[in-house]
Amino acid sequence: MKPSKRGALRAFVAAVRADYASVQQNRAKYHQEKVSLARMPADFVRKIGFQTLTVVRLMQLCRDLKVPVAPMALSRALRHLYGTEIHWDADIAPGISIVHGVGLVISHAATVGENCILFHNVTLGEGLDKETKKRGAPTLEARVHVGPGATLLGPIVVGTGTKIGAGAVLDHSVPPNSLVMPQGPKIVARSVRREDA
Repeated sequence: MKPSKRGALRAFVAAVRADYASVQQNRAKYHQEKVSLARMPADFVRKIGFQTLTVVRLMQLCRDLKVPVAPMALSRALRHLYGTEIHWDADIAPGISIVHGVGLVISHAATVGENCILFHNVTLGEGLDKETKKRGAPTLEARVHVGPGATLLGPIVVGTGTKIGAGAVLDHSVPPNSLVMPQGPKIVARSVRREDA
């Protein structure tokens, strides 16, 4: 059933406000800076992550109103402007933050819960579960923090409050309040050629 235009517009406005509230909370938490709602238009111009989320909300609005081709066109605009690929059917809750956002990839089958933080070069990609062979994409519960360059694949569930470190690769579910860190770099002695000595 096609939602009413008024209801879809209300949902769009509520989602954008919730996303900006997340920006305000994170500025206060990580930068000790109080940001007023009046600064939202300026931050829309300045912050690529907030711009990206606003376009995601527009994609959702167009999808919900069944406006043909518009979600695909907006998705392609994100790809060309920021090198970010977010599918219009991804289930992205209001109130998340995208930090930088360049290189972010979110599958059509992914779910992102409220108050999650996604950094640049993060992938929430489709894959197969090793045991069940079920195909799907990650589900992030509320307040999951995904660091730069992290790759999450398959039908996994990342529990509420989990932090995933930069560069981590995750293909299995983790319980709430986990800390997922990447394998540290292996450092070995380098053989020195005579001309390098």
